[in-house]
Amino acid sequence: MVQDHREIEAQLSQLRVGFAGVISEKMAEIESAWASASQDGGDADLTLFHRLCHSLAGNAGTFGFLDLSECARALEENLVDKAPLALVRGSMENLREAALRAARFSPHLSSQNEFPLRQDSHEGPLVLVVEDDEFFARDLILQLEGYGYRVEYCKSLEALSAALDREMPAALIMDVMHPEGDLAGPSFLAALARERRPLPPILFMSVRDDLSARLEAIRAGGLGYFTKPLEMSQLIARLEVLVGYRGPEPYRILMVEDSATESTHYAHVLRKSGMQVNVVGNPLQVMNPLVTERPDLILMDLYMPGCSGIELATVIRQQDAFMGIPIVFLSSETDTDRQMRGLSLGGDDFLEKPISPEHLVASLAARVTRARILRANMNRDSLTGLLNHANFKYQLKLELSRAARRQGRLALAILDIDQLKTVNDTYGHPVGDRVIRSLARHLQQHLRETDILGRLGGDEFGAILLDSDEEGAFNRLESIREAFATLHFRGLEPLVAAKPFDLSFSGGISGFPGLVNVGADSEALLQMADQALLEAKRLGKNRIYITGS
Repeated sequence: MVQDHREIEAQLSQLRVGFAGVISEKMAEIESAWASASQDGGDADLTLFHRLCHSLAGNAGTFGFLDLSECARALEENLVDKAPLALVRGSMENLREAALRAARFSPHLSSQNEFPLRQDSHEGPLVLVVEDDEFFARDLILQLEGYGYRVEYCKSLEALSAALDREMPAALIMDVMHPEGDLAGPSFLAALARERRPLPPILFMSVRDDLSARLEAIRAGGLGYFTKPLEMSQLIARLEVLVGYRGPEPYRILMVEDSATESTHYAHVLRKSGMQVNVVGNPLQVMNPLVTERPDLILMDLYMPGCSGIELATVIRQQDAFMGIPIVFLSSETDTDRQMRGLSLGGDDFLEKPISPEHLVASLAARVTRARILRANMNRDSLTGLLNHANFKYQLKLELSRAARRQGRLALAILDIDQLKTVNDTYGHPVGDRVIRSLARHLQQHLRETDILGRLGGDEFGAILLDSDEEGAFNRLESIREAFATLHFRGLEPLVAAKPFDLSFSGGISGFPGLVNVGADSEALLQMADQALLEAKRLGKNRIYITGS
């Protein structure tokens, strides 16, 4: 079961306070390693010193001590670049001063042992977190669990190996640096791959942002690289693409093939691998399924009656809405010039018939995975991972058209956080961003899987509730509003973290077909919901208002 947000926020606040209380201990370890490295200059001493700086840079940034994080990061970069000793000493002195400034705000209330790490939760896709720094791991695990993932913690590389033997996770999130070396994480996974050990999708994280670390991560099979302090919305967005926030969504393939025998064969191969396949035998009839089915990839023959594959690809590419959909030609054509012509006029890949089932599935899966990652990066809001404004409006237009065509219904809600400007002015924009992410997470967890969410800008959200009237949408959003109003938020700095504050949101709802008839006009529906939101604000905020009520 997903954790209650009050519990998560309380535990995250405790972790911040606990970290502040051990800054002096961490600096003592760094000072000791620095003394040993300065005297002996041994590789082992330098490795330990580097790793401790790496850990402090990541942790300090995660828990809001940005000045301390930047100083630790600068020192680490000097070590990676083998900077002159005088420059390293200067960076070390800057780190000492930043640590003293941070320690002035330390309430010394907690120790690590007060926040035991749970080895796993009980629902959702399993994610392994491999991180030798327990403070950082605690924060990451709490937030992953808040998004509904089941998390198992591995403090060491040996623990990771044992965990992979027990159960194959949906994804692996791993630090680049470990006690064994600066690139021990990628090296360990590369060794497992050479042993032909099956591995899940891999995401790496590190304070390091240099090219060598990123290259090693890619060579080890990494599908993402995130620098510390982590931006959780970006990490979660990538996880959604790789494993699915609410379960992986099958790849949707639109096959355009005039030969019934071949289309039946290839469709069977793809469906057997778990893909959804829609076959169109007449290329002149491709536009309707292209609009309604939203395929991840178009697989088409090069030679078809009435319209060639190259001509059809050119038509598709002339429409902005379909520019990002990969087009793969599957044909017996072996002439390289003709293949290149197909690629130059809109195709992304060319596969020759006959093709083995394994090669076909692997080629299409790789194309769809990359396309989904790119689409998520372009279509999603970077802070929350929800659809951005433009793509939310596109989805509304699409769903409204479907509802009208099928005589269905939907409700549109526009939500706005009350008094967020005051939070930004009082606690700073990082705290305001946490509030925005918290509401986004709250909506994701409490609305249905079929509902569509977007961030319209600032502190404003949109929700499309499919197959729902205004009253049904009101009831669902009202329960979410009441629950959100009970959450307690705190500042990032320990000095203000002990002062909780509450927030609320207001909302406006319009529907199709609705109390006020706007027809299948998405812009009119948006305006109606926006007017309802303004009315909710006028009536005192912290309420949901239905258009025309």
